[in-house]
Amino acid sequence: MKKIQMLLSLLSVVFMLSSCLPNNTTPLPNPTPGPDDEKDETGEHRENENNDAWVRQQMDGLTDGYRNIPSSDRVTGVINNLLSGQVVDCLPGGIPGQYSGGSANQKLHPAAQGARKLLATLFQSCKAIDIPITASTPNLRGVEKAKQYGSQKGVAGGYLRKITNTQAYVSSHIVLKELENDPNYPAGVCKDATARPPVYGYGSTARASGGELKLFQGGAGVASGSRPASGIDCSAFISAALASQGLKMSKRSGPYERVTTSGFHSKVNSANSCLNHAAVSADDPIRPGDMINKSGSHIVMVDAVGEDPLGIKKHSAAGTCDSITTRDFDFTYIHSGSIKGSYGPSRVKASMHSGGAMWNSMRVMAVKLCKKKVKNDTEYADSRMAGMDTRLSVIRHKTTDPECIGSTRMKLEGEECVDKCSNIEKDVKGES
Repeated sequence: MKKIQMLLSLLSVVFMLSSCLPNNTTPLPNPTPGPDDEKDETGEHRENENNDAWVRQQMDGLTDGYRNIPSSDRVTGVINNLLSGQVVDCLPGGIPGQYSGGSANQKLHPAAQGARKLLATLFQSCKAIDIPITASTPNLRGVEKAKQYGSQKGVAGGYLRKITNTQAYVSSHIVLKELENDPNYPAGVCKDATARPPVYGYGSTARASGGELKLFQGGAGVASGSRPASGIDCSAFISAALASQGLKMSKRSGPYERVTTSGFHSKVNSANSCLNHAAVSADDPIRPGDMINKSGSHIVMVDAVGEDPLGIKKHSAAGTCDSITTRDFDFTYIHSGSIKGSYGPSRVKASMHSGGAMWNSMRVMAVKLCKKKVKNDTEYADSRMAGMDTRLSVIRHKTTDPECIGSTRMKLEGEECVDKCSNIEKDVKGES
């Protein structure tokens, strides 16, 4: 126990040192954030806000729940990851990956396919992919949140979700209400998602058992008194999406590794990593399969991208780069978040956001790339740029590295229901 306490103290010092590294963020102005822009960044995902809680979270994994004393090599690796993961301003331009966007007849990047497949599986319907959330989507009814219900508390001070009225939840949900009114749903081997709706649950994860990820359970982020629900949070969703396609986090990891947003942030610079900071250009600013991650806050998977995903072509031609806003964004993403009253797993149009640290940082990148294009500079550069939040990064999987593709993939519980969905593999130009 004394050794573990010493490790806790050491990690606390490391965290304080890493948090003191320079932060050169000077966000460009953007419209006033709306109610869904900061949801995940103000109370939902405070993984790093409380130093003690955050360190204990790291130690819980390092010591297998305080049951074992880790080796010195393992401790050294964790410390190196923590420190290297915070240094985000020093790398020169990167090398673009082999995947180059897509067309209506080209397959999506496998990471994006994983997110689509997971989304469809949670709803037990291909329709879940076809119905994105927009700015006009109304908030959900029949669900509430609190940091404590009775003796049950939310994970690390986060909120618990509680479905209080299943019928109200289903009838106000843009996907579930369509399924409820479909006389052929659920079909064949499919489960009925309207009876156990997917919901956002901070701390809820997909449990691995026998090579399968169990999805249809509430988990730690759903109140025990809730009506039946399938809970999953943002990083658990992305972790499961990658595993479903056999995409490894590192060359030495197994078929499934549950990683938090801070873990994604640090893994990029770790030894044997299968994740890269994305290399971007004015003509290729974002791709399907890219992961936009803010350490300690939220992570999403880029889904379909339009012809001008960040508004760069439009504004560079007009010479109005500084006028780019998030309303110009023409891409969709898939995630599990607290958007629109705890929608959880969902496909979202990025243009619905009006601000927030994550989306304002993406705007900063768009403006800088736009100004490069005005100067006919379309060379690839590191996606982390001055003015962006240093905890934010655009992450790309090293899919072209054979060592990063597992020989086995994790099966999703209930995936046989959506195995024949034609909208999982193909890019959807014009629907972003």
